Amino acid sequence: MTQSIIEIRLTRNLRYKLTYIKVFESYLESDPRQEVAAVLRSLIQAQQTAIGPVSKYLRRLDVPIQDLELDQRLLSHAAGRDDVRSQLRFIYDGLKRAVSWYKTQLVDREMVADPELQAVLLELGEMDAAQLWRLEAVMAMLRIPVDVKERDYDQQRVQDDYDEDWRPRLVEDVGRSSWKGEHAPQWPRPNRYRGKGGSSR
Repeated sequence: MTQSIIEIRLTRNLRYKLTYIKVFESYLESDPRQEVAAVLRSLIQAQQTAIGPVSKYLRRLDVPIQDLELDQRLLSHAAGRDDVRSQLRFIYDGLKRAVSWYKTQLVDREMVADPELQAVLLELGEMDAAQLWRLEAVMAMLRIPVDVKERDYDQQRVQDDYDEDWRPRLVEDVGRSSWKGEHAPQWPRPNRYRGKGGSSR
């Protein structure tokens, strides 16, 4: 029997949740600092809570979920993050995609035709959005940019304090080509260096 789009999407969603719990637990085993450990525990609890409504709805559709395998590709990508900065960015990207996914489902007529499923999607989307906000706040406190392409906060602060368009006048003048060799400017001499009649000696 062909699975409906609802069954396919919810099964994939459940698989991701189970996989992310494994990822969070593995990151927690590295004994991170207190703020990071607190976020990871909160994420684990949130995902465990979210599993209940999704599993219940899938069972109502007679979808077998007891032997659901974890997403090995996701586990492999997570294992490649070997420091706290890259791990938190990896989690941030995942949560950001999850929040976007729930928004997409909530405007899909087939996914919200059942008021019960609509309520489940809205609840789980709110949970992930709250976790995303908390993670982003902790990353800001730890001076970890959410995007690897962004400058670090300390570097950005130093750069913002320095106005590159302003330079001391001496530096600006020395940088001019007119200071080289025969192009050097002829500065006027004070009167005491001038001879009678105004010519210089």
